Amino acid sequence: MARLYYGHVITNGVKLHYYRTGDEKPSVIFLHGISDNGLCWSRLALRLEPFYDVIMVDARGHGFSEATETGYTPEDRAADVAGLIEALHLEKPSIAGHSMGAETAVMVAAMYPKMAGCLLLEDPPFWHQAHKETPEARAQRRDHFRQQITEWRVKSLDELIQIGKQMYPNWDETDLFQWGKSKQQVNPVVFDGIESERLSWREYARQVKCPVLLITGDPLLGAIITQEVTDELKKMWKKPEIVHIEHAGHNIRRDQFELYHETVKKFLRKNTDW
Repeated sequence: MARLYYGHVITNGVKLHYYRTGDEKPSVIFLHGISDNGLCWSRLALRLEPFYDVIMVDARGHGFSEATETGYTPEDRAADVAGLIEALHLEKPSIAGHSMGAETAVMVAAMYPKMAGCLLLEDPPFWHQAHKETPEARAQRRDHFRQQITEWRVKSLDELIQIGKQMYPNWDETDLFQWGKSKQQVNPVVFDGIESERLSWREYARQVKCPVLLITGDPLLGAIITQEVTDELKKMWKKPEIVHIEHAGHNIRRDQFELYHETVKKFLRKNTDW
């Protein structure tokens, strides 16, 4: 039976909570999307635990990690992850991320190139025309998410699971449960990061030198990465592995879990000591 430990580190003055399967195996850090939490990776963690030391992190302001008034830019989140890697004495772990977590993973590899062994990116928020978004548009997007989460946080877990079933009828019950729990835990302040001025994703993505797996879904179903962005990344990165999974939107692993798991497993076998 898989074992799951939990603990925390203090990094950048912030208490960062994590879950870990442990043992002397190659380490893989999993970084969730905005408003999720570390245990939203639990279904995949159970599959990978026999072969890897799986570490699922609650980002600042999410899950059981501390919420601060500021500190929600990609650079802040990358510094938090770098502090976690140092505190746990990890040697070039693989770093996997979904959405916001994928953006964080790329920023870690860009800012701390000696820390990341390889990256596994699930539909990072790399919009083709992101540079055209105005401050007003970012503020509107922030306010929309903040209002939605504020409304969801006061609902019961059962109510949230029912909302999840209506939105994502094909998701596994495990995913729906953890999705609901995460919405009760997230602090709305995390959405302030949306409004902050930031580098274009192109500025830091081109600095990545380690092996990369990019998993994409269907933009017609809500996925962010388009063919235009994929073509750009092919030119930026040295021989990236790019896998498109059909019938999946932004939440690729939840929409098509088995295909996602096989894709991740193959890449990790190729790029770790297992």
